Amino acid sequence: MGVPLKIFIAGGSGFIGRHLIKAFKAHGHNVYGLARDRVRGKLLEDLGCEPIIGNLLTNGPWERKIEKFDVAVGCTMPGKRGQPPAMRQVPELLKSHTDACSTLINAAMEGQLRGVILTFGVLGYGERGEEWVDEDTPWEPLGYGRFISAARDQLKHLAEYKRLPATFLFPGWVYGNGGWFKDQLLPGLEQGQARLVGAGENYISFVHAEDLAEAYVLAAEQLGYAPMSDDRPVTQMLNLVDDRPVTQKEWLSVVAQALGKPLPGSVSKEDCAKQAGELWAESITCSARVKNDRAKAALGWTLTHPTIKEGVPAALDSIRKER
Repeated sequence: MGVPLKIFIAGGSGFIGRHLIKAFKAHGHNVYGLARDRVRGKLLEDLGCEPIIGNLLTNGPWERKIEKFDVAVGCTMPGKRGQPPAMRQVPELLKSHTDACSTLINAAMEGQLRGVILTFGVLGYGERGEEWVDEDTPWEPLGYGRFISAARDQLKHLAEYKRLPATFLFPGWVYGNGGWFKDQLLPGLEQGQARLVGAGENYISFVHAEDLAEAYVLAAEQLGYAPMSDDRPVTQMLNLVDDRPVTQKEWLSVVAQALGKPLPGSVSKEDCAKQAGELWAESITCSARVKNDRAKAALGWTLTHPTIKEGVPAALDSIRKER
């Protein structure tokens, strides 16, 4: 590794962002995070990240503070934390996410950064049944992908027009210490409230949060240490999933068994939509078997938790150690 990189993270206080901060610091890099106010800035400080006050939806002094940094990472989530989005909100959320990512691309270009990393997700591929999916599969977003991933091609064109090297990452369903896995799924299973949605035979591609964070570090180092070039950059797109997609039923079976609980009962997709919203029902029943070959080859990425059978016990151990 060369000299430490200066990494700017938008979304550092979120589930993925917290793991990114930890991973970048473990690799010796200098990490800065965007915070909307001083309260959120204190959260970043507690994670060992230097806060920069600002908002991706508002131009301001934060853009000048990241000048000559190395890599900007965007892992923001539109909407209000803890409030499930509704289908009617998709246009508003899509615009918000697109505007935020566009601002980050422009700020990175104006600040002469060496590259930018943006986060989308495998729900961008839509319903694929038992088909194997790679980065060349057509983009047909469903569920939360309707607003997180739908602007992928528009943002790719923007980055390339600005001649900014960019890597777009498509994580699978991220589990680990924090987020939906810790705050919703585990309590739901413990209290007997979790449910299988539909038949549960749809394929879901998962990735452990720590493996995901390592991939972001590798992607940032690839951008940050790349030699300067006059060639027009082509945006790199990489799926970040583990080695073995599983069905929704197998996923819940593995987690329930690790907790010593029975497999939950099922609920129809229609009833799930009424209770948790159409976007969630669409997301959890979407089927795609996603490949990770390109990320492994391009980044030299190896997984500590290649399947959920290794990853789920490790995630539970990490959570229990904090109690």
